[in-house]
Amino acid sequence: MSCAELVEDLFRKEYAHLVSALTRVLGPSNIPLAEDVVHDALVSAMQAWRLGLPQDPKAWLIRAAHNRAIDIIRREQRHRSFLPELATMTALTGTIEAALAPAAESSSQLAMMFAVCDPGLNRETHVTLILRWLCGLSPKEIGQAFLVDTQTIDRRLHRGRGRLRQLGRLPDVDDLPDIDTRRDSVLRSLYLLFNEGYHGSNPHDPVRPFLCEDALRLTELLLDAKATARPEVHALAALFCFDAARLPTRLDEHGVFVPLEDQDRSRWDRARIERGLMHLARSAAGDHLSHWHLEAGIACEHAIAPSIRETDWDRIVGFYQVLAQQSWSPVVALNRGLAVAERDGIDAGRRELIALAGEPKLSRYPFYWAARADLERRAGCHTAAREHYSRAIALSRSPAERVSFERRIESLEIS
Repeated sequence: MSCAELVEDLFRKEYAHLVSALTRVLGPSNIPLAEDVVHDALVSAMQAWRLGLPQDPKAWLIRAAHNRAIDIIRREQRHRSFLPELATMTALTGTIEAALAPAAESSSQLAMMFAVCDPGLNRETHVTLILRWLCGLSPKEIGQAFLVDTQTIDRRLHRGRGRLRQLGRLPDVDDLPDIDTRRDSVLRSLYLLFNEGYHGSNPHDPVRPFLCEDALRLTELLLDAKATARPEVHALAALFCFDAARLPTRLDEHGVFVPLEDQDRSRWDRARIERGLMHLARSAAGDHLSHWHLEAGIACEHAIAPSIRETDWDRIVGFYQVLAQQSWSPVVALNRGLAVAERDGIDAGRRELIALAGEPKLSRYPFYWAARADLERRAGCHTAAREHYSRAIALSRSPAERVSFERRIESLEIS
């Protein structure tokens, strides 16, 4: 990672830390003020660090934010309604120092995460608010990630600020009466965030590992508090670890997607897989089998298998069967069909996939047609395979997908 990338990564992470900490101090109605303070601190850092990084960049940023916050609060004191504990200069300094202290970092970000996942806001807004205030992305970057214009993102942020403005202060997660509902929204939002990093909608940047890292970081943050440290959180963290372990082999040197069967498993992150196994073991507490457990189980089988041939396809088919019973979707059915093809043979898998041909969602899904084509190719039906690959190419969302499918057509002609 270059120096510029290190600074960018630090800025994003500290943006989340500082905004959530200052929002706890200033109150949710003053989120724009908290954002202004952090923005000013980051600008000061960029100017001061032009000749080199300080010995402790994080401490430098926190001190800059602390000083800027005091300056702005003193200036705004007569015009804004702040929390009572900011009434005197001594209280102001002590409160801000306590909020910005490393010991308070986890609790502040947890409070912010659960506050933004308010049941009164939709999931798209939840993800937008997490990306903005807990991952430090700009409205423009969020719009680019989800292929929507900046005005749409600004409207979601406006709705989020309006909802949070109704809160007197950020609540501790232990005090939330609807903790279970909010936790479900948090987990689903983090899942969407990880997927956007793993295989997102941006055609020019379909794999963004830092989003996967942020999703895992925030998921593991939930394990720091008793109210949010649940088995399904460990299961989601396990799923992220297993999938993130494969990130180094998702794209080749030309930025083209590499199919699972062609990935170099020796380059998978073994430490990340071990971390996933630890989370998976801890997810076994209790008697509830969530869909996160099932998806983590599937990802685990792929992660620990030495090869496609040596993968335990019977276990994977079983996981998909239970997952389909819990929450059926066309994509779950597609993936189950591919697992059936590996376990029971190509013809069995082809029947499963053909039976899904009438699903509207799959008709526009390039990987459905690529999967159909792969099975036809393996069955020796090259004409049908070429036709399906062509449909996948027409529906592809990025050069990374399109070139991958084009290569498979070329392999038909070579063979």
